[in-house]
Amino acid sequence: MNTKKEILELVKKKEIIAISIGSIGDKGWNYEEKPLSFFPKTKVDEALKILDFEFNGGYGGEEGYDVFVWTKDWIIFKSCYDGAEWYNKIPRKPNKKIKPESFGGC
Repeated sequence: MNTKKEILELVKKKEIIAISIGSIGDKGWNYEEKPLSFFPKTKVDEALKILDFEFNGGYGGEEGYDVFVWTKDWIIFKSCYDGAEWYNKIPRKPNKKIKPESFGGC
């Protein structure tokens, strides 16, 4: 799996407004040791370079960064279950046509 490729597939050539990158793997959030990195529109390419590496997204331990990606219409984020990782997107604005889906062990 490659986070950069997954993100670009989900945004479908829409402009990325910002990316936040958090911790890598199952270490959880520790803002003092690993502060959240925020990349505004002018630095999105820098963030995508960080996220451009191959890792095993299958079951086991998490290997990808925690991320949030904003476009005009969507927010993209990493989901995880038993170490398996994938990326989802939700609309930025509430929309009664969008219904929640269950992913794995939810």
